[in-house]
Amino acid sequence: MYGREEIAVSMFLPVRFRYLCRRLVLAVAATALLVLVGCSSHGTTGGPSTPSAKASAAVRPVPNQLLPAGTYSSEVFKPPVTYTVPAGWKMFEDEPGQFGLGLGAGEGPCVCVWRDVRAASIKCVEEPEPGVGASAAVITRWLSQRKGLRTTKPMPVEVSGLTGYMIDVNMDPAWRGQCQGMISVPILVGTGLGTGVFWGSDADSSQRIYLLDLGKNATDGNIAILVQVCCGVDFVERTTAVTPVIKSLVFRV
Repeated sequence: MYGREEIAVSMFLPVRFRYLCRRLVLAVAATALLVLVGCSSHGTTGGPSTPSAKASAAVRPVPNQLLPAGTYSSEVFKPPVTYTVPAGWKMFEDEPGQFGLGLGAGEGPCVCVWRDVRAASIKCVEEPEPGVGASAAVITRWLSQRKGLRTTKPMPVEVSGLTGYMIDVNMDPAWRGQCQGMISVPILVGTGLGTGVFWGSDADSSQRIYLLDLGKNATDGNIAILVQVCCGVDFVERTTAVTPVIKSLVFRV
């Protein structure tokens, strides 16, 4: 049975993602002893621990197992991505078009990295909205005008030399539209390598989204980095904890 956080995090995820979210809760209990023995010297969850090159060299990330502070690389995601985390983070997904990091016992804040996303159809189907292009500028502008959402103004951003835009997204409290049986707003859907991604915003969740172009105006696709905050967690606190991790990302394009 889903807990509150799992529902909010997984409401638009495909079956395999929902399965991983359920496994996450079980995996935390199974790895608790390992974390206490192997990671206690690296600081508390989400704390200001200094990443350790020695720790990362000795540890291969395993889905849903907490990592010592250090620098690590994806093995399957395209393009490969290197990331640096304090103690208490985990990698929970590494596939060609989907890569995920989580903080602490849950996935909040989830840092989901996806290939080739588009604006999700307003009809609540896992398809792109017709007429909306693939570039960071076009998608973030569309989100800023999407009915049912309250957003910040898209801001230019650069991550790992890739340029694009960042936007914060919340569902408008007055919105009553439903998707998949919930009052919610579909926002992003995956295509190509990212097929299977389907994400939305509801009353209990908010998102910070980075859209980065691969090639001029996304001629080679795009990369989305979505930070999910839900379940009463303070948005500023979570995004502050996540920002150094995002700044550490290096995409080997």
